[in-house]
Amino acid sequence: FPSHDTRFHKTGYYEKDIETILAGVTDPEEKIALIFNFVKSRMNWDDFVGYSCNDGVRKAYQNQKGNSAEINLMLTSMLRFAGFNANPIILSTRGNGIAIFPSRTAFNYVICGVSFQDKLFLLDATDKNALPNILPNRALNWTGRMIQKDGTNALISLTPEFTSKDMITMMATIDETGKVKGKLKEMYYDYDAFRFRNNYAGLSVDSHMDRIEKNNKGIEIQNYTIQNVKDLAQPITEGYDFEDTNSVEIIGGKLYINPLLFQTLNENPFKQDNREFPVDFIYPNQNRYMVALTIPDGYSVESMPQSKAFAMPDNKASFKFNITGDGKNIQMILTFDINSSIVPAEEYVLLKGLMGELVKLQTEKIVLKKN
Repeated sequence: FPSHDTRFHKTGYYEKDIETILAGVTDPEEKIALIFNFVKSRMNWDDFVGYSCNDGVRKAYQNQKGNSAEINLMLTSMLRFAGFNANPIILSTRGNGIAIFPSRTAFNYVICGVSFQDKLFLLDATDKNALPNILPNRALNWTGRMIQKDGTNALISLTPEFTSKDMITMMATIDETGKVKGKLKEMYYDYDAFRFRNNYAGLSVDSHMDRIEKNNKGIEIQNYTIQNVKDLAQPITEGYDFEDTNSVEIIGGKLYINPLLFQTLNENPFKQDNREFPVDFIYPNQNRYMVALTIPDGYSVESMPQSKAFAMPDNKASFKFNITGDGKNIQMILTFDINSSIVPAEEYVLLKGLMGELVKLQTEKIVLKKN
């Protein structure tokens, strides 16, 4: 992508459109967002990767369809036209492997990088749900190379440095028969929201309810709501009422309760004793559960799990559990953090051990006895 590349200097085919959408706008970050959203909404990715153009950027613009290079080089050109320091970043997709040494076959994809006020925004307009610095999973692959206007290049990290969050709040009441009724709200942020939109945004309310009930056997839900599916700047928020008949056992007149109810992690997802390859979480992530339980009249707490914290030695993953009770109510907060998107194979045993401790904690019961 040398500085004389005509893909960046031919601007006539879009100039009027860009001038129209930027009319009266003075905030630079708003300008970036407007151009990015314009390309996302106008252009449709044809599912072809590559860093070269098949039909040409102008033709792609006219047809409103193109490959990844045509769409993101067009975006780069438009941002340059608007006065920004925008450059293409070539990379190897996750399916193509890691580009150890630069070569024509090592790279098979291109995104756009915009440098502004000591910040670098990574943009990929091939995905309707993408945001600045929220890239499709295929592009989150170690490092890319940003090609400057003078032909030099710079190594760019593609690994997200911020933590995406999935936050669950449950308020529930348990009766003496072991039935649990309550409300749940779940909020998905950043990459968690991006993944949710790509997987589920098109579902009907009934389909969402079926999905949740199938994933959580023993519950029935009603009054399902979902917010911010199309407002990409906001977290996805789901809410529903539930009845849970699977989280409490009655043994000898005592109630044995899964602390996180149907959200309990019952088994360690890591089964192997050892591992040859790194564990790839794609991006740093936090799962946070806030649970408030009201126990039935005539019962009191006989025992419950202890508050606990556990972390890998280098803090690549950790969890913290806090539980309190006041006789009638029990409150719990569990925070589980994956702080590094990659855990090396030599640390797999430590990660498996942490997950084992997390499962052990969640499968310890709250025990209620009759007064």
